[in-house]
Amino acid sequence: METAVTFPGLPAIVPSVRKFVRGILADSPRAEDMELIAAELASNAIRHSPAGHDGGEFTVTVRTGPGWARIEVSDTGTGQWHAPQDEDLDAEYGRGLAIVAALADKLGHDITADGQTVWAETGWTDTAG
Repeated sequence: METAVTFPGLPAIVPSVRKFVRGILADSPRAEDMELIAAELASNAIRHSPAGHDGGEFTVTVRTGPGWARIEVSDTGTGQWHAPQDEDLDAEYGRGLAIVAALADKLGHDITADGQTVWAETGWTDTAG
């Protein structure tokens, strides 16, 4: 399944991103992790890309399958990617990707025709099948 929503690039929208992800992944054992991952990736899009300036926007896509989920945040950024660092986790800023990397099973970045997509995946044992 794939569901996507485009959000305005405003810091106040991050709770709505969390609610969107929670609504889709409510039955997942990793729902809380994915909700936090989405919030961190959305915050990064707002802070570090054109999404957070002059009426910008970003798109959050949730992809799911048996025992698997992926969060993607796409924006019109330049495609510059800084892999997560072992930064000071007590610092006020600069730890978002480190948090995402700690929670996700996979983390990546793709350059697209329209900008960039940062994504994270989690998996779990599917007890239903």
